[in-house]
Formats: sequence, C-alpha cells, structure tokens
Amino acid sequence: MRLVSRLVLSHALPVGLMVCALVVMLGSLAQISSSLKEVRDAELGSLNTEEAVHRAAWAVEIAVRHGAVDCEHGRSSEDAARVIQQRLRDLNAVLESAEKPVREIMLEPVRDYQALATRVSSGDTCAHLLTTTTRLERERLDEKLTDAWISRMFELHSALLRKDEESGRAAGSALSSGIVLALVACVVAVLLAQRIARTVTQPLASLSSSVRSVGRGDFTVTIEAQGPREVYELAEEMEVMRRRLAELESLKQGFLASVSHEMRTPLTKIREALSLLADGAGGKLNERQGRIVQIAQLACEREIRTVTTLLDLSRLRAGVPLQRKPGASVDEVVWSAVRDEDIEARERGVTVDVETPGEAAKAYLDTVLVERAIANIVRNAVAVSKKGQHVRVRRDLVPEGPSGLAGTWAQISVADQGPGIPPEIRSVIFDAFVTHSVDSSPKRVGIGLGLALAREIVRAHGGDIEASDDPAGGAVFRMWLPLDEAAPSPHALPAHV
Repeated sequence: MRLVSRLVLSHALPVGLMVCALVVMLGSLAQISSSLKEVRDAELGSLNTEEAVHRAAWAVEIAVRHGAVDCEHGRSSEDAARVIQQRLRDLNAVLESAEKPVREIMLEPVRDYQALATRVSSGDTCAHLLTTTTRLERERLDEKLTDAWISRMFELHSALLRKDEESGRAAGSALSSGIVLALVACVVAVLLAQRIARTVTQPLASLSSSVRSVGRGDFTVTIEAQGPREVYELAEEMEVMRRRLAELESLKQGFLASVSHEMRTPLTKIREALSLLADGAGGKLNERQGRIVQIAQLACEREIRTVTTLLDLSRLRAGVPLQRKPGASVDEVVWSAVRDEDIEARERGVTVDVETPGEAAKAYLDTVLVERAIANIVRNAVAVSKKGQHVRVRRDLVPEGPSGLAGTWAQISVADQGPGIPPEIRSVIFDAFVTHSVDSSPKRVGIGLGLALAREIVRAHGGDIEASDDPAGGAVFRMWLPLDEAAPSPHALPAHV
C-alpha cells in the first residue's frame, strides 16, 4: 500500500469519529429546538388565546363594576346595560375566534361571567347591579378568574421547567458524548500517527544503516526494506545502486591489482639497476653522481612501496587469506618496522624511540603485513614531525581491546609531536585515497593509502586502530592486535572508532 493511501485511511478514522461527535451534538440541538418549538406551539399558543379570553372576561367585570357605580350616581339602566352587552359581545367574539382550545379551568369562570352579564343586562340593570347577591357573585367570579389565570401560569411554568430539564439532559448527553468521541478520535489519531511513523521510520532506519555500510565500502550488505510502496521502491533502487557499486569496486580493485602488478616488475628492475650503479658496477661514481643515484633510489623505493600498498589493499579487499604464523613475536615485528623507517627518520632529523615493556608478546600474525601496517603508521608520524622532534613507539599488553573487548591484547601506540590531526579529516583519516595537507608540518600530500592499508591489515587480524590528538601535543595512533591464537572475528568490530 502506498504512503498516501495509508495517510488517507489513518486520517479518515479520526475524522469519522469527529463527524459522529458532530452528528450527536447536532441531534441534541435538534431535540432542544424541538422541545422549544413544542412549548411555543402548544403552551404559548394556547396561553395567548386564554390571555385574550381572560382579558375579554375581565372587561365584562369592569363593565359591570362601572355600571354599578354609575347606577349609584343616578345614571340610567340603559346606558349601563348597553356597555355590559357590548363587552359581552366582545367576549363571545373572542371565544368564537379562538385558534387554540381554551382549558376548562379558564372556561368555567368565563361562562359564569357570560351568565352574569346576560342576567343583569336583560332587565332592570341597575336593580340587578346594586343587589348584594350580584356584588357577592362578582367578588366570587373575580376570585375564580384570578385563580384560574394563576393556575395556568403555574402550568406554563411547570411545562417550561420540564422542557428545560429535557433540554439540559440532551445538552449534557451531547456534550459528554462529544467529549468522549473527541478524546477517542485524538487517541486514535495519535496511535495511527505512531503506527504510520513506524512503518516509515523503521524501513528508513534500516535503509540508512545499509547505506552507511555501503558508504564505508561494505558492498556485501543487501539493501531491503518493508513498508510503504514508495520505501520499497526506494530500497529496490538502492539495491540496484549497491550491486552496481560492488561491480565498480570489483573492477577498480582488479584494475589496481593489474596496474600495480604491471608496474612492480619494471620498478624492481629499476631498483636493481640503481643498486648496481651505486655499487660501482658501471664504473666508480663521484660524490655528485652518487647523490643523484641515491635520490633516484629513494624515489624508486617510495614508488615500490606505493605499488606494494595497492597490491596488498586489493588482496585484502578481495578476501585473499592471510599468511599467518603461530607464535609470531609482536616485538620483533615492531622493531623490524621501525628499522625500515629509521633511515628516512635520520635524514629528517627525527628520533624514533621504541619501548616494549614486560614479557615478549606472541600472536598469530601475518608478520609481513603487520610489519607493513606498523611501518605505515611510523612513516606517517615521521612525515609530520620536524627536525629534532621525537616519535614514540610503545607496545603494551592490555586486558581490553577496541570497544572494551575482553581478552589479551597487544596495544601498539605511535605518538608524534606534530601539529595533530586536522578536524576536517578526523572521521575519514583511515579511508583510502583521502588526502589532506597538514599545516605546520613538512609532510607532503600523498595518495592516502598507508593508513587505509594499516586499518585493513589490523582488522583482518581481528583488531582495530584509532587515531586521536595527544594531550601533550601531536597525534597518537593506537593499534590493537589479539594475542589469543583464535582471534575474534573482525566483523564484530565497529566500522569507525
């Protein structure tokens, strides 16, 4: 499944939950609106009609009251009867035009008012109005109409309270449901985001690890990853790239081996010819001619070392087995490597001091290659040193190897008094063909093979090598070689120290 599909699905579920929460809240709002509409249509509509009836009935009461007052002041019964009859007709008209049914509790006093108005206005109005019976009846009807209206107000209030409680319950239910669904949506969104992230980050981390291995020159690792289709396609493309790089590396190593082999034969003949000239086989050389031959010999030896380094590096990377010897003396290898570089050190005015404290160290070594590795480190230290400075070579027996590996190890340290390691090449100093000038030192820029070959040789023996700045000044290279006959696998060691 492609990443976009995963993202769409992962976002659809939280959005669906939020939509459900919105639907619940909208449903509750609809329920509240329906309750309010019910109150408005049923209660308030009926109340408006009853209010009009109440007002009309009360107008009849006012007309009867005013008629009684007028009669007491000597006015005619016809005027009082005419007003009462008009108010009675208005009350009848209101009852006939009522849109909502009037409750019985309101109709009972209204009918009594109709009967009273009809009786007092049909005969001698003043005589009826001024009797004690009429006055008492009016007071009774007045109280009855007021009680009926108060009762209707209480009913309306009770109905509003019920609807308010229903609306409150609906709103509370909607709020709690919405909060629960929102929290669930948030939790689901977080869980899905973490899952989607893992489906992307884990394959990418695996790809990153494989690419770092390829970047360090390990083309045997297989690049593969599971996850979204895009990551899978990227892994396939990177695997194609890895195979192509492996092919190019194989071609490069084959080319270097072939070229180095082809160069080594003529260089060997040139060295022999120069040795014959220096020995006077072609005639005695004067001092100037001898100096020229010596310069040529040094240059020839330097080129032979370069070619030999290329051949050794190619063999090691091609997996050619080491020519190990059991019980080889580490101390003898160290001294032999220092002797090889002693001539050049004396020419530069640099003193190489060697220390091998304790008992002699024996190991299962390819003595030729290990000697070459130590010689390369010493040569590098001599090259960055100035006249009068010292290079210290020391062999110690230690109980821990690189990265804290247990066992018995020979630690060979080479410390110089030069300017130290430039920060820009500290992480790649042991990579092949990495070169950089070192300020404040007489070292010339080479082709960057000596330190690379040293690390390849040491790792092939199950050890490792690291470089750091010496607190006293200069740089120090530490090399570990296992003294156990069954050396640990070099694959267990980190690629970079």
